[in-house]
Amino acid sequence: MSLALYRKYRPQKWQDLTGQNHIKITLQHEVESGKITHAYLFTGPRGIGKTTTARLLAKSVNCEKRKEGESEPCNSCDSCLELTVGNDLDILEIDAASHTGVDNVRENIIANARFTPVKRKFKVFIIDEVHMLSISAFNALLKILEEPPAHAIFILATTEVHKVPATIISRCQRFDFRKVNSDDLNKRLIWICQQEGVKITKDVLAEITRYSEGCLRDAESLLGQILALGEKEITMDNASLVLPRSNFKLVIELVNNLVYKNLETSISLINKLADEGVDLVRYADDLIEFLRKIMLSKISSGLKSFAFDLDEQTEKTILDLSGKFEINDLVYLINLLAEKKLEIKSAPIPQLPLEIAVIEYCQGKEKTGGQGGERLPTKGPDTPSQSENKKNSPPGYKLSSANSEETKKGGANNTTLKNSNSAAKARDVKKIGITLDEIKAKWHNFLVRLQNYNASLVFILKVAEPLELNDNVLKIGFKYPFHQQRIRQAKICEAVEKVLKEFFNEEIYMDTCILPPSYESTLIKQETKADEVELVDEIPSGEALDQQALIETLIKTFNGKVVE
Repeated sequence: MSLALYRKYRPQKWQDLTGQNHIKITLQHEVESGKITHAYLFTGPRGIGKTTTARLLAKSVNCEKRKEGESEPCNSCDSCLELTVGNDLDILEIDAASHTGVDNVRENIIANARFTPVKRKFKVFIIDEVHMLSISAFNALLKILEEPPAHAIFILATTEVHKVPATIISRCQRFDFRKVNSDDLNKRLIWICQQEGVKITKDVLAEITRYSEGCLRDAESLLGQILALGEKEITMDNASLVLPRSNFKLVIELVNNLVYKNLETSISLINKLADEGVDLVRYADDLIEFLRKIMLSKISSGLKSFAFDLDEQTEKTILDLSGKFEINDLVYLINLLAEKKLEIKSAPIPQLPLEIAVIEYCQGKEKTGGQGGERLPTKGPDTPSQSENKKNSPPGYKLSSANSEETKKGGANNTTLKNSNSAAKARDVKKIGITLDEIKAKWHNFLVRLQNYNASLVFILKVAEPLELNDNVLKIGFKYPFHQQRIRQAKICEAVEKVLKEFFNEEIYMDTCILPPSYESTLIKQETKADEVELVDEIPSGEALDQQALIETLIKTFNGKVVE
């Protein structure tokens, strides 16, 4: 049986270890100086060399022919040879995922650690996926880490260090492994191909590197599948039989359609990808990463280094596309795709979440994921109510008119209202004979009328403000999100709209949004008539009213009654 490439070419010397120089140099110095720690903790993503490094450390400290002041194992003595094939009795590798209980720790670790090594200088315990141990098992392990035998070395490896108790971490020398960069991955893959006597093109290497996402084991596994085709020269044509079916040409094609809001072509492309068996989750990942690079390029050319490297032609395409997108469009689209990607696997029709994302973007649905203002698809000249709004809108507020100067600029630096809801969009929108100024002038008296229906709502709407009147849809800004959530409840919304209709004699619907922190109210408090009920601004103190008067005030304010 042939070995997988990641096993066949597992590094046997420190110089063969790919990446992780910050760890390799430190451990080599410890071996050279003889200052070996009793416990190590290796953390980081899967497939980047944690277990391999643990074996190299075990091999180095027990090598019989290693010269003093050197760190490289000889790979020819009995100790090195036995460890390489996995027959060394003094090197114990334990899978914590399948030995989670306290009895396993006592039997496999604590009991074995009491005895001196059979042949070697040190008895080394390599505990993989240590975060899987139970609490009792960790407590048992903690005791021996506190008072370790002089002949024992413990190497703990985990992908989820946050699950390891702090008491364990504090007793170990911790090393954080990083994902392998593209250059190191390419060099490693080229070296393996040379050992196998196979030629491979740069574009295939680039695809393998991109799909592996810094995981060396994944890259070697994918290369092994490609080499299994039996070709002596690997090109993209034959590698595409193995590589996951998604590439940036298809991504660029969809992005070009999204730039021009070409909905029909975009939907057709997504369905074509699904019919051809393209992995839509992987395609969504590529699409998000591609849009991210466009976003970073648009912010600053210096940020491109934080994204993956592509060929010169694709980089030029990204530069061209960055000039066609607004920054808040990109933020909105990335958020939308990231949300819909999670639904692909559970969707009855796999391509449906992507179709919905494309429709929402192309149809100009209100953005909730970005930092920019709203974008509505409405075009044409301002209505009278919108013109009125321009004169009365508070500083920092951006009108939703598509023709407003602020909307045309798409200024990301403008302070805008957030979290607007569209509760009124399905209702009978029509022009009315009242202006925003008239509503503001009568707002205080409207609250007096509302108090007869629900006094508690008055306290919420007192700190809110009418901001915009589009036809018969009144947008109200709230200072606090929980106020907005309360008003948006179906029954509450209906009650407020009912009073709006009765008071202003117009069919007025309500829309809501959150005011920016810097917003200052422009409402002028109106004096109430003598025969109207005054709004309670604050609960009178005990000095102003006796207890009975205070109770009566509270009952009147909250429509309550004395229970006992």
